[in-house]
Amino acid sequence: MLNAEQQEQIIKANNQAFEQLALRWREPRTGETEPDLRKAVLKMVCDYFSVPGCGSDDLHHFISGLQDEALKGDKRDPIELMEGEIPSELRARLKRLHTDPDPGSWQWDDGEWDWELSLRDAQQDVDCGYVAIIPLKDGHRLEYNIKPPFSHREWAIKFVVGVGGPTILVKGSLQEAKCRLDMLIGLTTPEIKERRIDE
Repeated sequence: MLNAEQQEQIIKANNQAFEQLALRWREPRTGETEPDLRKAVLKMVCDYFSVPGCGSDDLHHFISGLQDEALKGDKRDPIELMEGEIPSELRARLKRLHTDPDPGSWQWDDGEWDWELSLRDAQQDVDCGYVAIIPLKDGHRLEYNIKPPFSHREWAIKFVVGVGGPTILVKGSLQEAKCRLDMLIGLTTPEIKERRIDE
């Protein structure tokens, strides 16, 4: 399996090749090219998938909507890494967190691009959010939707709970990040398992 950096390089190369192809696309009726990359991509795709005798207005509208949505930027929760030691009061509150038995396992979130585990407050016995282990590159979320291997070497532990939890950088494998989390909350969380294709 390719690592995250290799996957990112392939995605960038594919995007560049696609953009160059779109800028060489020529309007069939006039032979002219489209200098605006966004319009060129849209025209090229609509032209390629058009069916003889059918207008491409619906396809044009659909792709325009996707482009507009993409231009709104990254909607994932921002990463603000905590600096220094975790205050003792906050550390004590983290120790109250336990794994929620439903579903009781780590899940990969294709929207946030991270591993997530539901949590409960052990004292109040209520759902209180989740903890995420997020793959990073140079302190930031990955730019592309890449699920890196467990050996990827930069992660963040982020508590999405009502305790004002920190987001902590871990330089190491996914297993090392999970071990750091286990030490923070004082219990062994479930193993993170890759789902098989047949599941």
